[in-house]
Amino acid sequence: MRSYVLVGGAATLGVVYVVGLLVPGMDDLVRLLLSNLGQLAAAALASVSCALAARRTAGRRRTAWSWLAVGAGAWASGQAVWSYYEVILGREVPFPSFADLGFLVFPLAAAVGMVVWLGAQSHELAARGRDVLDGAIVAGSLLVLSWVTALGTVVSDGGAWLSLTLSLAYPLSDLILGTLALMALARGAVGERLTLVLLAVGLGGLAFSDSAYVYLVSQGAYTSADLVSSGWVFGFLMVAAAAATVLPTHGVETDRPVGTYSRDGVAPSVLRLALPYLPLLAAMGALGASLLSSPTPQAVDLLLGVALILLVLIRQLLAMVDNLRLILAVQVAHDELHHQASHDALTGLANRVLFADRLDRALLEPSTRVSVLFCDLDDFKQVNDAFGHEAGDLLLRSVADRLLECVRVTDTVTRLGGDEFAILLTDSSDAVQVAERVVSLLGQPLEIDGQVVRTSVSIGLAHHQGTLTPPDDRRGGDSRLTPLGPSAGPDAASTRAATARLLLRTADTAMYVAKGAGKGRVVFAESAEAEAEAPAPSVLAV
Repeated sequence: MRSYVLVGGAATLGVVYVVGLLVPGMDDLVRLLLSNLGQLAAAALASVSCALAARRTAGRRRTAWSWLAVGAGAWASGQAVWSYYEVILGREVPFPSFADLGFLVFPLAAAVGMVVWLGAQSHELAARGRDVLDGAIVAGSLLVLSWVTALGTVVSDGGAWLSLTLSLAYPLSDLILGTLALMALARGAVGERLTLVLLAVGLGGLAFSDSAYVYLVSQGAYTSADLVSSGWVFGFLMVAAAAATVLPTHGVETDRPVGTYSRDGVAPSVLRLALPYLPLLAAMGALGASLLSSPTPQAVDLLLGVALILLVLIRQLLAMVDNLRLILAVQVAHDELHHQASHDALTGLANRVLFADRLDRALLEPSTRVSVLFCDLDDFKQVNDAFGHEAGDLLLRSVADRLLECVRVTDTVTRLGGDEFAILLTDSSDAVQVAERVVSLLGQPLEIDGQVVRTSVSIGLAHHQGTLTPPDDRRGGDSRLTPLGPSAGPDAASTRAATARLLLRTADTAMYVAKGAGKGRVVFAESAEAEAEAPAPSVLAV
């Protein structure tokens, strides 16, 4: 609410100023005094307001507002010199004069402030190039608008080189300043939107008056009491209102990264994304009208139009490159997240989720041969106690590497948790040989942090062939050979899940038998096809 009151107050003061200039019958000296003092007061108010905003902020925002305060103060100083000539001395201000020095300091200081404001840039090369091209498009568009409306006439009229240079410096500096303001508005955070809008509107008003001033001076038709001065008054009042909307940060750093999304998580609107291209539409429209109204096309107009088109094409090409980079980055991030969700962080092996998924897929096959090896390291706690948990983690990684050496690439090695591992063998008839190879390889000493560690593994082996049918569908015969694919109904999934749990539980039970039989060996449970009447496991000592 406070912000809108400030905006309304600034707009009201601007309207009062314009109405005061239009009062009929007013003495010329009074109108001249009103015009000069109104401009001086607006610039001084903007300088004070920006200085106060600098005190309420921190970081780059404080530096930016400080530069804006210096620039507005310089303009006020230039206006004071101008007023001295016209009001006190009562004569025309020479051109150039010391007033021009103050006027030209403002866009330079304000431009430094806006560059500081935009200091938080993206580190990606493509993003930086895109920002540069956005700025070039905005600057080129403003240049075309200024050229069509004022600059072209000033250049064609010629004149002394110093006067011509200073005349061109006003609109060109405002062009750069307007570009920076629009860039800040397009990329600024949502919380700063109103401040940046007011700042951009204020700088736009200054640019309008500067261009009109240069044009009127070239035609010998400018007077200080002209309504053109209302742009300066209105512009500085908007700058003052923008600074007044800044809330105190109590010394907290206010810098935030500049990007497509702000820290408050709100995506920018389409208008904000298209903001750098709005001046382009206005420039192309003005350029088209100028070309159509001119009996012979002007070479400068055509060159400016072609340059703008080339900038847009290059910008779109760079945007395509940046989008491709983002798509690849998203794909890589997706793959990494999927890998993290399905693999053990310590060893890189599959986790329980991936193991369950692959076991379920294996049970979908009509004549699958599935073997589950439940592996548990023997006396792993003693390794942790003797060498520490970091050595224990290194041992688990080494065990994972050795387990992978014992299986095919189509098999799945899983860390279930702690020192428990599982191996899923599909379409394999040599599960016993694989288990014996694991016991033999893990029985060899390991070197962990320069220490020789001896360990062993106890393995429980469970085997399943064929796929069980749901209990309600059994009609006799060998149910193991009946396929249970995804189309077999809801009971198929629950039956596969029960079979998977039974396989793992049977292998786990067999592993404990191996532990009790002396460790470092394999116990083979000959089948896991029925929960009841499971056969007694057989011990294979290695």
